[in-house]
Amino acid sequence: MTEVIKILLVEDDEDDYFLTSDYLAQCESPSFELTWVTNSLDAVEALKTNNFDLCLLDYLLGAENAIDVLGLLKSNQISLPVVILTGQSDSAVDEMVMRAGAADYLQKSEIETPRFMRTIRYAMVRRDIENERIERNKVEQKNKAKDKFLAHLGHELRTPLTSILGYTELLIDDARNSAFQQELSIIHSNGKHLLSLLNDLLDMSRIMAEKLELNIQDVNLSAFLTDIHSLMRLNAKDKGLSLNVVSKTKIPEFIQTDPTRLRQVLLNLISNAVKFTDKGSITLTIELDEYTPQDGSPPLLRFSVDDTGIGMAPDKLKNIFQPFEQIEDVMRANHGGAGLGLAICNELVSKLGGDIAVTSRLGEGSTFTFDINPGELSSQPLVDLQLGQIQPVESSSIDLCVTGRVLIVDDLREIRRLTGHLVSQSQADISYAENGVKALEAVLEADEHNQPFDLVLMDIHMPVMNGIEALHAIRRHGQDIPVIAVTAASRKGLRESLIREGFNDVIGKPIDRFALANLLSQYLPPGNYVTFTNVESQVADMPMEKPYAPEENKMPKSNLYLENIGETTVQSSDNKPNDTHPENGEAAPKHKRILVIEDDEDAAELLQLFLTHLGHAVTTEYCGADALNTAEGQNFDHILMDLTLPDYNGYDLAAELKQKLPDAVLTIVSGHEADTDAMSSIGIDSALLKPVSKDDLASVVG
Repeated sequence: MTEVIKILLVEDDEDDYFLTSDYLAQCESPSFELTWVTNSLDAVEALKTNNFDLCLLDYLLGAENAIDVLGLLKSNQISLPVVILTGQSDSAVDEMVMRAGAADYLQKSEIETPRFMRTIRYAMVRRDIENERIERNKVEQKNKAKDKFLAHLGHELRTPLTSILGYTELLIDDARNSAFQQELSIIHSNGKHLLSLLNDLLDMSRIMAEKLELNIQDVNLSAFLTDIHSLMRLNAKDKGLSLNVVSKTKIPEFIQTDPTRLRQVLLNLISNAVKFTDKGSITLTIELDEYTPQDGSPPLLRFSVDDTGIGMAPDKLKNIFQPFEQIEDVMRANHGGAGLGLAICNELVSKLGGDIAVTSRLGEGSTFTFDINPGELSSQPLVDLQLGQIQPVESSSIDLCVTGRVLIVDDLREIRRLTGHLVSQSQADISYAENGVKALEAVLEADEHNQPFDLVLMDIHMPVMNGIEALHAIRRHGQDIPVIAVTAASRKGLRESLIREGFNDVIGKPIDRFALANLLSQYLPPGNYVTFTNVESQVADMPMEKPYAPEENKMPKSNLYLENIGETTVQSSDNKPNDTHPENGEAAPKHKRILVIEDDEDAAELLQLFLTHLGHAVTTEYCGADALNTAEGQNFDHILMDLTLPDYNGYDLAAELKQKLPDAVLTIVSGHEADTDAMSSIGIDSALLKPVSKDDLASVVG
């Protein structure tokens, strides 16, 4: 089909009109549709219809010139290519009309020459480029508007969730509400479910906006799979299911991938398998594809999650990985959800360099299989998968009475919490660090406050600074604190190698509670008698993380008792290898003056309740101006502030507060994710994403 270009000719000379019309009529491809007007007012009215591709404008129109007409078009917000026609060549005029917005400048004597056609084509190309730019800007503006909307939606939903979850936690903790524990737990559980749906929606929006970035690291595969197994086997056990992890082939000792995103995929698939399986088992299978490094093709590491659950009919699988699509069968009716989990898995697997697929038979179970690019493996040894021994559930318990201060260092938050749960069954005070750098900072700060740690449990494989590097750094600073290596690896000679590096001892993953109890008894001062129970029976009570915060004093010693199936072993504190802990009085919490800035009254009241329960003095303001007035001449230790306030931009307010109270610690508590660059430039110390719990506040305030 021949292209038709619609042209408006603005020309007050009839001869020039016929000259232009005759020439354009002779053109076959493209063809032209010419409309003629003789003055600027008619030109504006015609062009307002948006029915033209190009305007040919005579330079002189009676008392007006082309520059006047171009200004008139601009004032009427008319945008299209305009080619100026003139009876004489003048470079000064040429330059003026181009600056005024013309697409080109042409002498009338050139109308019947090839240059005339080239000028028209050039103007049309410029029009197309400009239209593409405008459309691109429109799309970008729409995406920005969508991002702002989602950020606002996240904030608006997180704020009431803060109150729902927070007040429910307070009610659950109050012994007077024991008759309503089940009902309160239902409220809390559904609130957490609503929060997970919100997180899925925001995660999917980042993926669709192509704003999700990977953090590729060296990952110890056996240790990684051990952590996955440790976390999920309890969920399976609660339904009477077994969770098995097997490998069909030898696997690389290390792979290069984003452990957070790979873990997200595996936990999602295993959680779904547990959810939709009532009897039988779930099996995670790992397999390294055969590959030849010489042919240049990348290796693939394959993961399969098999279950013996309800399965799915073939016609239900078509859209299973599409966002916002749910399977319209009993699964949705019984379990609900936003329909985003598998869609997120699909996108994450694609970013990790692979594909995901599913096979299923109704009533027999499903198999989800995906592969990833594990990075360069030519120099990597292939080893057997070694998860270590998983302790069976048994009735034994350990009656342990130790105290002291323990720093737990692991890059996986859930593993830190799980280890913290095991240690917390003693009377030890626990702090956390997510990598070697944070661990070094915590050790040095504790020593500076004359509150040194009694023991460090250090994961070996971590980003930023691994466990061995962190140990060497700690020793270089003159710290002889006992450090125990925590590792999932079990190769021959590993223990001896780590001891030579300077570790005091080594414990494997999954952590055996009896082995841990013995280590705690060796390196920690004793306290009061407590029972060190099975982790399986207490996992729901795992403590929230609390980064290192200095305390006033250390805890006292007493004796240690271990009990295991009726056999009692007594170990005196005199047998402890490093008995260098002074006997001080019990630590007293440091009460702080805290300024809370929150415009939502319910959220503000909840923060005040939490902080009061933690023993702090709280002043609350509901807008930025009042907060600045209150800060004048005051001496607050900590400021907690929302980013969305009625009268102030949160970051502007934070900057002013930092000037007034330079020594105060400043924490953002908001439904919006904080901008790390803005935080760094202003000097904001930390950020919490709503909803926040009392433990979250304790982790930053103390």
